[in-house]
Amino acid sequence: MTFPISFMNELKEKSNSGHTVFLIIFSVLFGNLESLGQMPKLFTEEVLKLTLSGDLKTVFKDRGDDSQYHPAELFYFSDLKKVSIPLKIKTRGNFRKSASNCKYPPLMLNFPNSEVMDNTLFSGQNKMKLVTPCQGDEYTVHEYLVYKLYNLFSPQSFQGQLLKISFQDTLKRKKHAYLLWSVIRE
Repeated sequence: MTFPISFMNELKEKSNSGHTVFLIIFSVLFGNLESLGQMPKLFTEEVLKLTLSGDLKTVFKDRGDDSQYHPAELFYFSDLKKVSIPLKIKTRGNFRKSASNCKYPPLMLNFPNSEVMDNTLFSGQNKMKLVTPCQGDEYTVHEYLVYKLYNLFSPQSFQGQLLKISFQDTLKRKKHAYLLWSVIRE
């Protein structure tokens, strides 16, 4: 698991010594050694790196009460191979959906029911919610930690997966990607 720099700095400030930071870094390195050569899995302690591409400007503007699905592509790398999943996305939510509140609205990911999904991270998934940063990346990470905490107390709680997601708008002339902390949940 990789933690945001602000989280690591907070730990360092709160710790009288670097022991806490050392233990976290050691466990992260040791945990990554165990997963070498394995296909990434959903709902683990690992931070997954994904890219979502499509006409994102149109998607982010479609924030009305009856937002529509738009075609997109979600991809990631597994064992140095690109895994690409065509899907449909739309904005969702209430408060965070409003452009006056959040630059990036939360999204509903609608996966295809086809063999394209076999042997991917999202095999067996139909629809999932993507939580995007509203007031800053650190709040998204805090929200993820609340999901993990609630998982300790209730088996009926939502599973969450911390992501470092790159948003690529395919229709922009400048192919600038936005890299953000996000959470995908069931």
